[in-house]
Amino acid sequence: MSHGNTQTFPRLADVVGFLRPEHLEKVAKAVITIHRDFGDRTNRKHARLKYVLEERGVDWFRIEVEERAGIKLEAARPFEFTRQGDLLGWHQQTNGKYFLSLFVENGRIRDAEGYKLKTGLRQVIDRFAPEVRLTASQNLLLVNIAPEARAAINELLGTHGVSTTNPFSPTRLASMACPALPTCGLALAESERTMPGLLTQLEGLLGEVGLAQQELIVRMTGCPNGCARPYMAEIAFVGKGPNKYQIYLGGNETGTRLNRVYKDSVKGEDLLPELRPVLTRYRQQRKNGERFGDFCARVLWPEAPVAAPEP
Repeated sequence: MSHGNTQTFPRLADVVGFLRPEHLEKVAKAVITIHRDFGDRTNRKHARLKYVLEERGVDWFRIEVEERAGIKLEAARPFEFTRQGDLLGWHQQTNGKYFLSLFVENGRIRDAEGYKLKTGLRQVIDRFAPEVRLTASQNLLLVNIAPEARAAINELLGTHGVSTTNPFSPTRLASMACPALPTCGLALAESERTMPGLLTQLEGLLGEVGLAQQELIVRMTGCPNGCARPYMAEIAFVGKGPNKYQIYLGGNETGTRLNRVYKDSVKGEDLLPELRPVLTRYRQQRKNGERFGDFCARVLWPEAPVAAPEP
């Protein structure tokens, strides 16, 4: 979306139908060519597939996909999202080998004092040649690792200060920021360079209000284009100008509910003071098992749909 332009907006996905694996390539090509032929080619801010769906509808889109792919999509099958994020640490694969998932803060693989992730990864990859995959949460997977190599990889990464247990706070592990300044020409404010320090302060605030181990899904972007998916986060900071942000609250753990603007134009140094009262209220008034985003949707915007908390 763009600030001040009501013709642009974040939008949740639609379920169109079910397709079988052998039809994936045909359907992908159909989707791409639909956007090519019906997407807005004159206005960059309107050149998104979501606006084609919004304006023409799911039924039209389904028919168009079927005609172009030469198949009949099956009715959507029941499914349920329970959470977002990655399986971090060591996990066994179905083929008996293992994969290692490492947290990469804001997707930036670099060396820092006492935590030389870049050097450690390079040595592991040179020595053990795992398959490397990037995740949608900006983290890294090392895949198809032999069981007998796990101890050596743990030791090698450990010599560079990198633990395979990903010993960071739940909130930091659930965080994400876009690159913003100085990399992106669309950025209005800082994001990637500011987020680590902001999270450190937020971790301190959570400890002060009695929520030290609470996972909060936090997103930060330097502009409203939404490259770090801020509009479904429990807390989002969206750049509006130099050192000024909108605060969004009320997304959910599964990424299936849009959040809303809580404060419109807040200086960077005032972001956490603005959050303190609502976090304190959450600590005092939350239901059993209720996440912060669901609390905000229930209390701040009671007309918004809220998932039932776990018993």
